[in-house]
Amino acid sequence: MAQTCTSFERFAVGAAVDWYVVNDGVMGGRSLGGFELQEDGLTFEGSINTNGGGFSSIRREVPRGALEGVTSMKLRGIGDGRAYKLTFRTSARRFGRPISYQATVPPIDGEGVVEVPLAGMRTSIFGREVQAPAFDPSDVREMGIILADGKDGPFRLVIQEIEACR
Repeated sequence: MAQTCTSFERFAVGAAVDWYVVNDGVMGGRSLGGFELQEDGLTFEGSINTNGGGFSSIRREVPRGALEGVTSMKLRGIGDGRAYKLTFRTSARRFGRPISYQATVPPIDGEGVVEVPLAGMRTSIFGREVQAPAFDPSDVREMGIILADGKDGPFRLVIQEIEACR
């Protein structure tokens, strides 16, 4: 059976943006990153500093059930070739902390569309791998995009659209 992809979020000037920033400053790091809605999409950019941290992320809440049955996500945008990840949080917890499910985004170098499978995601808390229950897309409460590739320097990813594929 062929999969069907529908727009989950399309970024255009004047669109409401419910994303927020979480950088490594929450743990003493020095990376800078943020986002801005521009003519060509949601621009996530900044600079990674691996001395004391090494990540920048943007996140948004997801209404419970909005990703039910989703097996992959497609991103259309303009990238810098760096190794970003999609992150998801559900109600799953370990040691009282929410578990982050992370899926690797194939590098986008220039303009392109990539598909990100949601099977076999890495699970972590504060960047440390943990055992976790199987990912349940119907229970997603938050999704994000993170850059934590261990490389210092500037980054820029323009996201034009995110599609949910079932």
